[in-house]
Amino acid sequence: MGSLTTSSPDKIILRSAGAASAQGSRPSQQDQYTLILPRQISTESGKNILCSAVYDGHVTADVAIHARENLPRFILDSPDLQTGQYENVIESATKQEEALLWKEFKGGNEVCGESGSTLAVCLLDLTDGVLVVGNLGDSHVLLCEQQTKKPWEVHRITKAHKPGSRTERSRIEEAGGVINQEFGSPRLGSLNMSRALGDLQYKEPLINAARPFSVEQEIAGFKAGQDQGDLLSRLPSIERRELSRDRQYVLLVTSDGVTDEMEDRAVLNRVIAHLGHGLEAREVAGKLVTEATNRPLSDNATCVCVVMDGNEVA
Repeated sequence: MGSLTTSSPDKIILRSAGAASAQGSRPSQQDQYTLILPRQISTESGKNILCSAVYDGHVTADVAIHARENLPRFILDSPDLQTGQYENVIESATKQEEALLWKEFKGGNEVCGESGSTLAVCLLDLTDGVLVVGNLGDSHVLLCEQQTKKPWEVHRITKAHKPGSRTERSRIEEAGGVINQEFGSPRLGSLNMSRALGDLQYKEPLINAARPFSVEQEIAGFKAGQDQGDLLSRLPSIERRELSRDRQYVLLVTSDGVTDEMEDRAVLNRVIAHLGHGLEAREVAGKLVTEATNRPLSDNATCVCVVMDGNEVA
C-alpha cells in the first residue's frame, strides 16, 4: 500500500499503510494478517477507521486462517463500531470467533481442538484520534511517536499472556489447571501462552468432557468428572490510547517472530531509518520481517505498519 492522503478534518492523517510476512526457517507459514483501510469501512458517522490484526498460528495454521477469514467480518458488522465503542467491538468479535470455532469442532473439525492462534487487533479511529488494541497471547502492538523536536519513543501497548506470570498462573490454577516446565519454560499443556483463540481442549466445555481429548489436555490438569473453568483464556486484554494532533506516529502490529528477535528500541530505530530513506509502510514492514528472519532457526514473522501524523504536524 502506497502513500495515502486526505483532505478530511481528521485529527490523525494516514500517510501510508502496508504489511508483510516472512516464513523464516519454519517448514510452513502459520502467520496471517488483516489490513482494512478507511475507504473499505463504512460508518454512519462518516468516521475514518482503520482495522489491522496479526494472527500467529500454532500446531497448524488452521485457526489463524479461520480468524483472518471471519474476525474482520464480525468487527465490521458490529453495531458498536458505529458508536465508537471499540472495546465492545473487539470483545464481541473474539467471542463470535470462538463460538464459530466450537460449532465447527462439534461438526467434526477436531483440528480446532488442538490448534490455536494468537491475536493482536487494532481499531484506529483517525477522525477522533483514538486507538483501541486487543490481544491474546504473544503477538504485540508497538506505538512509536515523536513530538516536534523531541526524540522518538516506542511503547508496547499489548500484554504478553504467559503461563509463568503471577496473574496468569493464579488464574489457571484457580480454574483447576496445572503449569508444567517439561520444555524448560512454564507451559499450559504444550502451550507457552495462557490466552489464545482456539485450542478448545483447554477450555469449557471440552475441558469438562467425560474423557480426555489428548495427552496435552491431561498434562494441563484435566480432571474427569470435575467442573473446571477455562484453563486457556479466551478473553483479550484491551487498551485504549488517545492520539495527539501535534505528533507523528508509526503503528506496528507484529507476531513474536519480530518482537522476540528484536528489542522494541531496535525495531523503532530500524523503522525510523527506513522511513528516513523514503520507504513506504509496506516496504518498512518487508524490511522488518526480512531482518527478523535472516538467521538460522528463525520463526515466522509478520508486521503491519501504519504511518500517520497529527493534523497539526507541519
